[in-house]
Amino acid sequence: MSRLPPRARLGVVAAAVVLVVAAAVYLLFLRGGDEGPVSQAGSRFGSEQERGGGGTLLDTLAPVLDAGQGGSPRGGSDPPPPSEDEIKRSPGHAVAGLFLVGFPGKETSASFFVRLGARPYGGVLLTRTNYTEPSQLSALTAKIQSAARDAGHPAPLVAAAQEGGEFSAFPNLAPSPQVDIGRRKAATIKKSAHAAGEQLKALGIGMNLAPNADIAVAGGPGQGRAYADSAAKVTTAVKAAVAGYRQAGVVATVGPFPGDGGASQDPSIGPAPVGLGIDELRNGDMAPFTAVVKGGGDGIAIQMSNAIYVAFDSVTPATLSAAAVKELRDRLGFKGAIVSANLVATTATTGGSVCEAAVDALKAGMDLLLVPGGRAQQDEAHRAVASAVRSGEIPASRVVSALGQIADLRRATRDTREPLRPQ
Repeated sequence: MSRLPPRARLGVVAAAVVLVVAAAVYLLFLRGGDEGPVSQAGSRFGSEQERGGGGTLLDTLAPVLDAGQGGSPRGGSDPPPPSEDEIKRSPGHAVAGLFLVGFPGKETSASFFVRLGARPYGGVLLTRTNYTEPSQLSALTAKIQSAARDAGHPAPLVAAAQEGGEFSAFPNLAPSPQVDIGRRKAATIKKSAHAAGEQLKALGIGMNLAPNADIAVAGGPGQGRAYADSAAKVTTAVKAAVAGYRQAGVVATVGPFPGDGGASQDPSIGPAPVGLGIDELRNGDMAPFTAVVKGGGDGIAIQMSNAIYVAFDSVTPATLSAAAVKELRDRLGFKGAIVSANLVATTATTGGSVCEAAVDALKAGMDLLLVPGGRAQQDEAHRAVASAVRSGEIPASRVVSALGQIADLRRATRDTREPLRPQ
């Protein structure tokens, strides 16, 4: 190579770098560092996760990946949050920052990005409908960030529900299904979550709506999904997973609070009563949430349930219940962001509109309002919340508080990854 002219030598070096990066991305996202093929559910458990793999490779790739994508802003700062007076005068712009929205499509030319430039949504939720393969997803997350930045908006949170197996937005990526790894040691569960967090971070996603903290009660929504059938085992697993995500610099969103394990059916289908008394809830279903909050709730969020609870009023879904929020805030002492359940699904229980659900959720104490479904529903919910703020039904102070919580989540996704320490 020393005999080649400088320009030719540069070309050879550039080609070598491209080959190395391409091979590394292939190993990371399609093979996960494993000799065996990736299963349909995205399980690579028993390979690099048991060895703590993934981190070194990602550290090597970080400068290249960071140059082309952004799950959270890589520089600069957000515009200052609006004051209460500003919100009262013009609530429409401010309340958009309370919404976590989804959109259909896998292309960066989707019409959603025009809306994102006009309306500063707080977060964007990516699902299977947005995913083909890692490089396509990385381009999509980069577009989300650039559309917001170009419009002068705060960079939105980019979120996904990557719980594992069939409950993952991106089925060929980590982690392994919770039901499969719940029997493993805490250190291994932590490494599984860390590997998943590293992948999400590299793809531009800073927030994961996981882990699921339900208890696998026979016949309940958690059966075949949850880590285990006992509160103690689920608590150990959830704490380990949260630690793994935190070390990867990804916000873990633990849910659904106060637990769906004892629900009569999946709350996303329709009314799902939970007949447990408050003491039974506290000693059982709430135990994993209590543990992660008492263990240090910084850098995590908690998502509320759509189930209805005898322990509260037997009528109101937890995501609309001030009593459920009071339990989380006052008794458990959680100071972080509370994410609503899917408010479109909430209407299957209430029989009302997504507009009513959005207003009621914010009044109850939700900070980030999840409305993944169509544009019409998102627009209606946004208008309803803005109108409630304008009329004084929702105090401007409630909006300021929620926006502050969301800003804290954005800052958490910018934090430098903490190295994974041996257990």
